[in-house]
Amino acid sequence: MFVTADDLFFLSFCFLLLSIYDTIFSLDCGGIMLFDCGYEIENRSYKRNKSLAIMQAKRMLPEYVFDTAQLENNPLTFPEVKTLIDGITVGGHKVRDVEQVLNIQNAWSLLFEFLQKNKFIPNKEIFVSINSAIAREEALSVGSFRTGQVSIAGTTSYTAPNFEDLDSIFENEIKKILEIGDPIKKAISIFLWGCLNQFFWDGNKRTSRIISNGILLNEGIGIFNIKTKDITQFNALMIDFYDSKIADNIFKFLYENCIMEVS
Repeated sequence: MFVTADDLFFLSFCFLLLSIYDTIFSLDCGGIMLFDCGYEIENRSYKRNKSLAIMQAKRMLPEYVFDTAQLENNPLTFPEVKTLIDGITVGGHKVRDVEQVLNIQNAWSLLFEFLQKNKFIPNKEIFVSINSAIAREEALSVGSFRTGQVSIAGTTSYTAPNFEDLDSIFENEIKKILEIGDPIKKAISIFLWGCLNQFFWDGNKRTSRIISNGILLNEGIGIFNIKTKDITQFNALMIDFYDSKIADNIFKFLYENCIMEVS
């Protein structure tokens, strides 16, 4: 079999196209090394109003706290969550369930404090501070990244990064996420990235959810919230994401259902 110059040119051209495609595919969600995403967000301008976004977030806080707790199978009802946030105790529940709701509220309060003092930067210190508030009395330990291995229920092939690699993963990959220009793409990417890496013993989704909101509120864009009615679909898509490390479906779902822009 003879290979002509035309054949070689054609093969070289095909390899070039594949290289370009792979680059676009892996960079579309910020070039994050641990997962791929081919879902594209349309380029557009956003209405930005930081003070209004924070005000609206505070007004809707009981709903956000309730939705977050529901994702953890917390039995408290919305009226009970609102009562707790108003500073009134509720009875008939385990202490850990009540504390979980209060921890979520406290993490939000910490986020608001960072934002109002213009000190919100999604670095390791902020991640650890939010996790320390949100996973208090629940995680094996708080105040640092995990020091052992973890798993995720329902997955079949997911393996969390080795705990000894977490610092280098965070340092190297957070830079890629923060380089993403679109604030909504950045917020969703950092949520998925935090969930996938499991930086902490517990509270990874809750921590990443608060950080994502910090990005959107700091930009004056709005809120990231997974509603109670969407939990079943969200969980199924996340299991697929953990096992495949392909974010197309979950990214599309979060973008279309979980972003509430300032109005």
